[in-house]
Amino acid sequence: MISLLPRFAAEVHKHLLCNLLNTDLRPVTLGIFGRAGDGKSAQLAASLAARGVDARRVVASRLESSHAGEPGRLLARMYRDASAAIANGTPAALIVDDVDTTVGEWENHTGTVNHLQVLAELMHIADRPIDPDREWPNRVPIFVTGNNLGRLYPPLRRPGRMHLFAWRPTLGEVWVIAHHVLGDVAAPSAVDALVREYGAEPLAFFADVRRAVVDAGLDRRLAAFPDDLAILLKNRDTFAGLARFAPSELLDGPSLLHVAQRLKDGRSDAGRDHLAGYAD
Repeated sequence: MISLLPRFAAEVHKHLLCNLLNTDLRPVTLGIFGRAGDGKSAQLAASLAARGVDARRVVASRLESSHAGEPGRLLARMYRDASAAIANGTPAALIVDDVDTTVGEWENHTGTVNHLQVLAELMHIADRPIDPDREWPNRVPIFVTGNNLGRLYPPLRRPGRMHLFAWRPTLGEVWVIAHHVLGDVAAPSAVDALVREYGAEPLAFFADVRRAVVDAGLDRRLAAFPDDLAILLKNRDTFAGLARFAPSELLDGPSLLHVAQRLKDGRSDAGRDHLAGYAD
């Protein structure tokens, strides 16, 4: 279960209140932007779940279609249905993750008809969040996340159409998440040392460190599994317990830092162009 960070949750709560009460104190859309891996989508989902909000996610792949205009109509239908749910007493919200990749402006890409239709629909909703002619009786809080605000169509992100929330966890928030993620595999002092050394890393880095710690003991556990995978599947319940991670002891500081450095080195190597220097 994710550790909900109060600063993030408070921003989401404020946006919900301002819109579910049909006030115009805020634009209907909250844009949450920041670097990849800092938990924007996870924190948003946890914040909405904690408040009992029916979060309706607009899947990026559905914002393209072979039928011109269909993604824009889909967005309008989802907004209409969420607006009706709110009118009936169910708190609801729309989420568009990675909005800069789905409807962002990219070099040498002028946008498809569907791309332009989605942008037009988002701007129409921003300007008329309550529209009886379109069966929108209530404002619906919209949350969009992204990494690069500069890719977003400027008229959509201007003041009055979108409220912006730049998300970058503080060192204290990194400490909270790191202890939450690594508390069952490393001693508290080891996690403190890790945060001191790698506190500038995205939050996802600490989840990756945990996976690396778990993976380090995988060979020992795999020895108990049969080589015949068909037998394993037939006896899946019997072997499931063996797959769960149960550390024999919590890692100390040097051991945890060694895992983290090895992970960093592996990432650097994976990002290298391994074809460089080869002749055609």
